[in-house]
Amino acid sequence: MDPPSSNKARLPLTNVSNNVSQRSLKLTQPHNDLSEDPQRKVATHPTEDMFFMYRKSLRKEAAGGEDPFNMLSDEVLLHILKWLPKKTLLNCGQVNRRFNRVSKDETLWYRLDLSGRTIQYDGLSEVLTLGVVVLRMAHTTVVNPTKDDCLDFPQWAKVKYLDLSMCIISKPVLRALLACCRSLVKLSLENVPLDGAICAEIAENRCLDTLNLTMCSGIEAAGMRLITKALTKLHNFNVSWTYLSEEAVQELVKNLTPQMVHLNVAGCRNTLHDDGLAILIKRCPKLVALDLSDCTPLTSAAINIICKARKIEYLSLSRCYNIQVTAYLKLAELPTLRYLDLFGLVSDNVIETLRSSLGDVGINRYCHSSVARPTVGTKRTSIWGLRTRD
Repeated sequence: MDPPSSNKARLPLTNVSNNVSQRSLKLTQPHNDLSEDPQRKVATHPTEDMFFMYRKSLRKEAAGGEDPFNMLSDEVLLHILKWLPKKTLLNCGQVNRRFNRVSKDETLWYRLDLSGRTIQYDGLSEVLTLGVVVLRMAHTTVVNPTKDDCLDFPQWAKVKYLDLSMCIISKPVLRALLACCRSLVKLSLENVPLDGAICAEIAENRCLDTLNLTMCSGIEAAGMRLITKALTKLHNFNVSWTYLSEEAVQELVKNLTPQMVHLNVAGCRNTLHDDGLAILIKRCPKLVALDLSDCTPLTSAAINIICKARKIEYLSLSRCYNIQVTAYLKLAELPTLRYLDLFGLVSDNVIETLRSSLGDVGINRYCHSSVARPTVGTKRTSIWGLRTRD
């Protein structure tokens, strides 16, 4: 038998794609008499006499390199995304699945400011699923769902600080929203219409310590009873200008928690009398701020009742016309009193006399009450001292 041929196999190099090079090694039988040997079987099928070896190119084109974000951990990516505005963050969630997952991390959505905007019902539902804790929706309009939609908010929202002041929202949507919030610590519903069912949902937030219901309508005696009996940790309560009925006022003064510190019941023009104030002062010995503005049924006897509250620092009796001016001199018996508002009641000369009699008490320092309100003055980037914008 003749020795095999010494011809070398060829090694052609071809491109498979832009990023990968292909080195093919083709082996065939040499053209010699070995192929005529009956003991040797030569492959006749074209794929039986060749094989290929692939190797990734060591050189990468600049335009087609590996995604640099794949080299970053989720922790580093979160640190980058937290500096983006919320609208940009939503756009980042559409890049790919990983960005969508990381952009919805709860640490990025701790606070959110939707004030002055118009938001769809399903958009609000999605916001709640992101784990928002501080949510400002003052002057926001919530569009009602269509008839085919159902009121289906997340079962448990993590919102603790919720500002819905001047919000345009229907009662069914508001009821559904509060039904999924059971961890509220501070809540403002200023100038938002309520009903008995909404009051019942408010009462379910047993950890609530601040509640602002200024200018809210629809608070009946039954709703006031639910709120005052259930919210035993309530420290700041504002029900000014809610036009409470006499029955609702009675429920308020009889059931309000003894832990109350700041209270505003201004505007009870025909419903809060001296006897009701006596019950209130006796029940709430920890009162520090009390606003009784425009409670016109109060008489001079109310001053003697107030003097029994030994911790009062702020007192407002503006436009309480049935209290005689000389009765205010008795407030000197309150050693803790620091501020007294008597707007629309006494002349400048009387105010000067009171200042000299009451010592260091500041008179007519505050035109508007800040009890339980989320924003005071011109500050609009925080609620209750908590930032709402990153």
